[in-house]
Amino acid sequence: MIVRRFSVVDSQIVKPVFALLLFCGLALVLSIPSGEAVKDFGGLAAVQRGGIYFYVYIFFSGVLGLSLGTLAAIERERGRALYIHTAARVGIAQAMLIPYFIFARALYPGREAMPVLMLLYGILISLLMSLVSRLIEESGHGASPSAFIGKYVAFAIYYAVPLIRIPLLSPLGFVNRLFWGGSVLGMLLGFLVPIALVIGALALCGRHLRGRE
Repeated sequence: MIVRRFSVVDSQIVKPVFALLLFCGLALVLSIPSGEAVKDFGGLAAVQRGGIYFYVYIFFSGVLGLSLGTLAAIERERGRALYIHTAARVGIAQAMLIPYFIFARALYPGREAMPVLMLLYGILISLLMSLVSRLIEESGHGASPSAFIGKYVAFAIYYAVPLIRIPLLSPLGFVNRLFWGGSVLGMLLGFLVPIALVIGALALCGRHLRGRE
């Protein structure tokens, strides 16, 4: 049996990271005000009302997590290796977006903390979706059509269903609240939900993946 050494920069993570960079980059380009708007600073208010970059970023951060979870299932990672490797992959992918966030920060003067909070939230979502995907993909080791469908159904439920009743529990709903501003309690709740889910997913991974070959 050939044991592969772990590498943060691996050919198998190129596609999900490229998708994250590409679509976030396109969203950022669409957020750039026109020359006329730049001359008329009042016109920047229209740009500030958009925030398309952040919605795209949070959406594809979740998609990135699903892909990284599948990679972990293919590599049959579990235990400490799973946690360290997943955190490293998410970290390198999100770090590559820092120049985007620096530019996005300039688009929203007076709201410098918002991009930082968005980045932290996106990291949480990527970690959560990675662990969820790893659990769902376990039975097929990353090659099961039913698991593939299952992880995207879970993704859709988490992102869409809370929007009906409690938008704050959905990543997209929370981004909307964070972008437009909200109470401190609401912001804390928005972060505590994915933190609690990540902790729960870690516990499930430890229970269901321990000792499996």
